Parts: sequence; structure tokens; C-alpha cells
Amino acid sequence: MKKYWLSIAGSLLLVLILPLFSTIQMITDAQNKPVLRHGLMDLRDWNFGSDGLVKLNGEWELYRNMLLGPGDFQPGDGPPPAASAMINVPDKWNDYISASGKSTAKGYATYRMQALIKPGETVVYGLRTSNIRTASKVFMNGQEIGNSGIPSKSASAGKQNNIPYTGFAAVTGDRLEIIVQVSNYSYSSGGIIQPVIIGDQAAILKHREFALIADGAALCGFFILSVFLLMFSRVREGRGITLYLGLFCMSAFVYILTHGEKLIASGLPGLPYEIVLKLQLVSSTLVYYYLLRYVANSINYPMPQAVMRASKFITFLLLAIAAFVPAYYFSFLEVMLLTWGSVTIGFVLYVMVKGTMHHPKNMFLMMVSIESLSVVILYYLISLSSMHLSYNVISYEIILFGFVQAIVMTRKYKASFLEVEQLSRRLVTLDGLKDDFMADTSYELRKPLQGIVNMAQTLADGASGAMNDRQKEQLSMMVSTGKRLGSLISDMSDFAKLNHGDLFLKRQAVDLRMVASSVMEVTSHISARRGLEFRLELPELLPLLETDEERLSQILFNLLANAVNHTHEGVITLCAKVKEEYVAVIVADTGQGIAPERLGTIFDAYDPKATDAKKTYHELGLGLGITQKLVELNGGSIEVQSTPGKGSEFTFTLPILQEKAAFAEQEVLGPTGWESAAAMEMAGGLPDLRSREECCFILIVDNDPVNRQVLANALRLENHTVITAESGPDALLQMRDFPELDLIITGWVMPGMSGFVLCKAIRERFVLSELPILVLTASNRPEDIQAAFEAGANDYLSTPVELREFRARVRTLLDMRKSIRTSVQTEIAFLQAQIKPHFLYNALNAIISVCPDDPDMATELLLDLSQYLRSSFDFQNRGQTVPIEKELELVRSYLALEKARFDDRLNIVFDLPQDTMALVPPLSIQPIVENAVNHGLMQKESGGTVTLSIRELPLHLAVAVTDDGIGMPQERIAEILSEERTEGGIGLRNIQRRLLKMYGAGLSVISEPGQGTTISYTIPRAGAIRE
Repeated sequence: MKKYWLSIAGSLLLVLILPLFSTIQMITDAQNKPVLRHGLMDLRDWNFGSDGLVKLNGEWELYRNMLLGPGDFQPGDGPPPAASAMINVPDKWNDYISASGKSTAKGYATYRMQALIKPGETVVYGLRTSNIRTASKVFMNGQEIGNSGIPSKSASAGKQNNIPYTGFAAVTGDRLEIIVQVSNYSYSSGGIIQPVIIGDQAAILKHREFALIADGAALCGFFILSVFLLMFSRVREGRGITLYLGLFCMSAFVYILTHGEKLIASGLPGLPYEIVLKLQLVSSTLVYYYLLRYVANSINYPMPQAVMRASKFITFLLLAIAAFVPAYYFSFLEVMLLTWGSVTIGFVLYVMVKGTMHHPKNMFLMMVSIESLSVVILYYLISLSSMHLSYNVISYEIILFGFVQAIVMTRKYKASFLEVEQLSRRLVTLDGLKDDFMADTSYELRKPLQGIVNMAQTLADGASGAMNDRQKEQLSMMVSTGKRLGSLISDMSDFAKLNHGDLFLKRQAVDLRMVASSVMEVTSHISARRGLEFRLELPELLPLLETDEERLSQILFNLLANAVNHTHEGVITLCAKVKEEYVAVIVADTGQGIAPERLGTIFDAYDPKATDAKKTYHELGLGLGITQKLVELNGGSIEVQSTPGKGSEFTFTLPILQEKAAFAEQEVLGPTGWESAAAMEMAGGLPDLRSREECCFILIVDNDPVNRQVLANALRLENHTVITAESGPDALLQMRDFPELDLIITGWVMPGMSGFVLCKAIRERFVLSELPILVLTASNRPEDIQAAFEAGANDYLSTPVELREFRARVRTLLDMRKSIRTSVQTEIAFLQAQIKPHFLYNALNAIISVCPDDPDMATELLLDLSQYLRSSFDFQNRGQTVPIEKELELVRSYLALEKARFDDRLNIVFDLPQDTMALVPPLSIQPIVENAVNHGLMQKESGGTVTLSIRELPLHLAVAVTDDGIGMPQERIAEILSEERTEGGIGLRNIQRRLLKMYGAGLSVISEPGQGTTISYTIPRAGAIRE
């Protein structure tokens, strides 16, 4: 209760301090200050410095229908003009201006008064007017000291204006004469409406400055409040409280601008006074209306709708009157407007009292508002009784109400802000818990989900028996759904990291062409069954990007996967355009497109507008939302354009690398690196490391020289021999020059040829067991891993590489390669030992046939057969190569036996180099010669010639066997060299298989029926062969 009474007492003191002071001053002035009687005031005992200003209130002489000047009252030939009447000032002249006695406002007249002053030295007196309707000119002791408008005898001759002004004149003598010319043709009441004030120069200037400062302060306060509140209402959409209070303050700003000192005239000096009068009516009307609207929205008390509708109607009516009716006519509504304002404020006062009683919060401020409005009503009622009170009181109360309500609203918003802040902290906590739950859930779901997918896949593959097509289709759908769910789980994990700010970028120089080609190859491989056409269209000069390579791959893969999912047939294009400081990457498709109303929401993580029928672009889960966040995190932006039925085009930008970066242009391995095959040849073969038991031959393919150096150093510590290549084509050249590789380690994203294409190229020559491939990739996406294995990789390792894990993976693959190599060598040795029985029968028959006639020849043939069998049955020789001279001995022994059999039907030509030390695979020439003899020449009745030609090239050895026999068609050639051929023996297929395993290139067969046959092969020379 004590707080209640203190609130009332404090509010009354704040509200009534100025009205009480003004009232006391008015009463004091009425009692102590001089009064004008019969046009004369005695100021001889008045000290303006200590006693203050004097209002010239009282009886003035009125000269109706005359505009008199100081000269008209000087002694002259005739008597001075006689006063028409004595009129009280301040007051309207309507009952005095007409000679007929009829009340009217229009007309012109002269006011005159005199004052007795102390005789003596010259004193500068000042005069200040407030409201003289609606044109006036003032003279003091014969001097014109000011005017507002131009008084005239007709409306067309003068100029109407009513702006307060101040004038000064130096006066000498004992009498002061003041003459005021007045005319009015634009308002419903005329004359001197508010007091004219007199004083010395200093006092008048001080009074004017105070009035200007008061109005200026009120204008600044209302303007700042209105701008702040109106801007705040735009931020807080749907809050009528802020909007209406802002409009109330703006209306009050215009009200003060057009009342009191009427500062609008200073800002717009040429503005017609008719406009000022209209603005007065508009501002007054809107002040009442917006005050009512503000209270109706801010006070928790029901507002009758009839009152609101009536106020809106009256407001619109008054605004229409102000716009279309001349000021003279609507000024007759002055009393009605005051009544409307009093009623409106009274009703607002009633609502505020009721609201405060029900909700006593902010009681002090609400009491101040209620009491200030009460004072305004009281002053309006007094104005209706023709008493002229201080205008400053009304301005003060309106300003006080506006500021108090601003404080009330600020407190409300502060409370709301604190509540929102508290809720935000709670929301952040819950959001963190949600993200933690999402991250933990995604981690825990991966293992069981992968188990479900694998189980469904094994069932579809027939692990539990044969299944019909419908069952296989449903299991395939289960696998596909599981994989999509796995992708969604990965997206959930990335989404949680992005929200937590835990996803950090490894910015570096990145080659867009390299990353784009890799992602495009993987995507086209995965979606090969869709029958889509993929196009990669990048400009030749493409600058490096400053971004995260792994995240760039993720962005491209998400956009390409999105295009694949929504393009049933057509073309998917990935292209780029170079701008000033960034590169714009475009992923376009010719798919189903996106509806225009959906373009603004497809990047949202969750789109509440997406119904089941329209959810097509959200089938990838969070993919597009994560893509947008990743692009923005990389310093770019993303946008989409689409036409339904024609396709979509996603464009994102990434910054160009500004600084120069050395980017894998040269090998940095130093003297430990291998220069070239020619250098190896000149060095006399391979290093001695090759002879060590644990030494293996490894090729590292990576475009980053630092990565190559680190991996090479790690492998050399394991006593391995390492060669390096910086690109896919370079790796293929190294494989051609150094075919005896045990392991290839390759990056996945490389310029020119990606790891995917390189793996496929290697697997065209070597199967998984013959040459293992270890892929190094920064991506852990299942799609990339699947593509790597399908392209022919044996294993993969995520980068950055942990060296202990790297060496363990390398050892595993090398052990596998060693085991398979031992098995292959055993198989080759076994194949070398196979001899066709019919050859032995034929050779023995030939020897028996010549024994009776030529024993010496039979002896030579037995020696040749013995040499042939000794070479063929050399089971201890399991090496992959033998000296070529040893292979030629076998050929000569074989041909000697065949020559004995066929005599003149067989001709032999040797084209051999001198003293060659070349190495060749065992039994790689004799079976070809045997094939030429048996299947080429001996099928002809006349026989023919077999030519064995060997050429030593700088790096290679070329072997060719040519016959002029019956030849064979291309179908027969393909059948002989085919892997599906199952015939045993040391035939052409066996040689083909061994050459492919050892060198990656097999036999070349050129033949036409009736034209003979040439069978040849080319292998690296001895310097490139490793035992």
C-alpha cells in the first residue's frame, strides 16, 4: 500500500510541476503586473530586469476597417481618428470588427495602446507576438519593428500569415506607443488571440530563446522516438504497439512543428499558411487517433469495437476535410475538434485506469501517463471557456506522456528480451543435446545398418539358396534403401559438425580439373545402368582454387548425385567459368526440374512445405543443405535455376588462390629417386637392393611431391626399391619400362588421369593377384570406396596416412603378391616340363629310319634329341628368364630333328645378332617355331621356309618367327590367344599367358590364309628384368 501511495505522489509531482508553476505565474501576473485600461498602461515603476516581462493584456483601442500608421496619430491639421471600440486583448474580434454589429471574422483593423515609462536615457524595448490572425504589422514609437504576412483591406491585396515574431525599437521619452495593423481572411476568428509581451531587449531575447529551445527539444525528442519506434516496428513485425506509438510520436512531432513557435516556417519559409493550417488539423486528428490505437493494443483491457470504428470514421472524415476544404471553413470546427480530443483522451484515460487496476505492473509510469492526459483534458476544457492558458503546458504533458510510454514499452521489450534470452540459452542447450544425439545416433546406427545391408545383399546373391526374380527385386530395394539411409546418417554426422562448428577446412591449392574428373568418373561408374551421358567441360586455363579438396569433392558428389537421382534420361554437365576473383562451377542436368515455389527452400535442412508428393528434391536427406553450408564455409555462394520439365542448374562459387604456389611441377626425391629407364640402362641395371631377400619393387603414383617423398622414405626403410610417378600416364610409362612391379600405391585424385582410370588401365593387363594396388584417398564416402574396389584396387587407406598403418597394409599386400608369385612360378615350371608325346614318337621314328643307311646321322640326331630333352626336362630351372643362347640351342636341336624328318620340305633361315646377352622367358621361342613347322609348313605338300629373326633395340628385344605356310583366318588367331581356350600343352596360349603376366604385353600374330604367318613379341632387355 505504501508503494502505491508513493507512486501516486511521485507521479503527481512530475505531472503537475509545470502546470502548477504556470498557474501560479498566471495568478501572480494578474495580481501584481500592470493592466492595460482604456488603451493606457503605467510602466513607470516597473523594472523589466527584476520584475520580468509584461503581457499587454487589457483594453486596447480598436479602429475597425482602418489600417492606421504612426503618422495618423501625430498632431496635424485635423483631429486624430477616433477609436471604434475598446477591445479586450487577448481575444477574438468577431463581435467588434463589423460596423453593423454582426459577428464576423473577416476584416481589417488597427489596435493601439500607450504606456507611461520612466523618462531618461534611451532604452531598447522589445515586443513579442504569439498568435495574431492572420496578418499583422507592429509599430513602436513610430518605428516598424516586425510583421507576419501583409495586412490589407482585401483578401487579394495582402498576404496571410501567422508566425510568432519579435521586434525591437530604441525609445526616448516618457511615453510608449504601440500600433498593430491586423487583417484576417482565412480563419473563423481574428484579432490578437494570445498576449503580446513587452520587455527590455535582454528579457525578450531570453524569452524567445527559451520558447525556441522548448519547442526544439520537444521536436528532437519526438523525432528520435518516432524514428526509433517505427524502425523497431519493422524489425518486430506484427507488433502494433510499437507501430502506433511511433506514429503517435510522429504526429506529435508535426503538431509541435505547426504550433507554438511554428518552427515549420523557419525550415520552409515559403510554405503557404493555408498548408500550415491544414497540417495543424491533420496532426491534431492523428495524435488522438494513434493515441487511442496505441492504448487499445498496449493495455490489457477489452476495447469496445464500436469505439474503434467510430474513431476511425471521424479520423478519416477530418483528414478528408483537411485535404479538400479551405482552412477558413474547417476552422469553424475548432470547438468540435477540441471536444473530440477531450472525449478521446477521456476515454483513453478511462481505459488506462481500468487496465492499471487489473494489472498494476509499472504503476508509477502508468499513473504519470494517466495524470498527464488528465491535465491535457483540463486545459482543453479551460480553452473552451475562452481562458487562454500557457500552450507550453500542453506540449510538456504530451512530451511527458510520449517518453513515459516509451519507457514502459522499453521495459516490456527488456522483459521480453530477457525471456527470449533465457529461452535461447535453453534452446542452445537443447540444440546441443540434439546434435550430440544426432552424432551419437549416426555413429551407433552405422554398424547394424551395414549388417542389414550386407545380409540382404548376400541373400540376393543366393547365400541361402536360389530366389525368384520378385524376391531378388525386393532384396535389391532393401539394399538400395539401406545405402540411402547410410548416406543420410553420414549427412547427419556432417550436419551436426557444421552446427557445432566442429567441421574445419584444410585450405590448400586445389586443382578443380583433377577433383572434378575424379568425382565425375566415380559418379558415372556408379550410375552406369541409368544410361545417362556425363560431360565434363572445363576451360583449358583453369586457376587453382583455395579450398578444402575433400569438401570440394563432397560438394561436387552431392550435386552430381542429386542430378542423377532426378534425371531419368539425358545429359549431366559439369562446367566452370573463371571470374575475377573466383571460379563459378555449374552442375546442370536435363531432368525433371524444380517448381518455382520450391527454389527458395531446397537448401533447407528440413522443409515443412515439402509434402510427400512434392518431396522429390529432398530424397537425398540433408545433402543439399550441407552442400550450401560447405560452399559458404569455403567462402563462396550457391544458387539454383530451374525450369520444370527441362532441368536444373546449380551454380556455386569458390575463391581463386591469390598467392603463387609451387604445385607438384617437379620431382623432389633427390638422388634416391629413379631418373628413367635409359639412366638405369647406363648404370648397368638395378641397384643391389634388388638382390636382397626382402626387397620388393614398388611404384608410388601421386601428384604431390611431398607425399611421394614421405611414402618413398617410409618404404626404403623397409629395404624396398621405390620408383615414383606424378600422374597416371607417367605411371603407365614406368610400368612399361619396369614391368616387374610387386605393388602400386596410387592417389585417388590426380591431374590428367584419376586413380579410378589408372586402376582400370592396370587391371586390363594384370589381375588382382598378379599386381596389387593400394589406393590413397582423402574421401571416406562409401561411393568412392566402392568405385575403387570395382576399378581394381586391392585395398584403400585414408589420408593423411599414419605410417605404421601404411607399412602394415603394404606388408600384407606384398606377402599376398609373394605367395601368388611362388604359385605362378611353380605353374610355369610345370608347364615348361610338358612335352607332347607325339613329338617323341616322331623323333624316334626318324632316327630309326636313318640308322640302317646313315649311322653317323642317327648318332647326331640322338645327340640333338638328348640336348632337347635335357633343356626341356630341366625341373630345377624355375627362373622366369633364361639366356637367349640357351633357348636357341633348344630351337636348333628341335629343327635338326624336324629337318631329318622332312628333308627338303623344310627350309630354315636364322637372322640373329652376334654375341647377344639378352634374357628371354624359357620355352618362349621353340614352341612358336614348332607351331610354324607343324601347323604352317607341313600342311603344304611342298613344305616351305621358317625364318627366326631377333633384333636388339635400345631398350627392348624383338623376336619374330615367320613362315610361308597355309596361314590362318582372324577367327583362328583370336581362338588361339583367347583365355577361354582350354587345350593343354606348351602352345601359343601358354606363351601368351606368361608374357602377359611378366611384361603386360603378349604375342602379335599377323596372318592371312595362303599368305603365311608371322608371330612376334617384344620384351624389355636384360636391364629391365628382375629375378
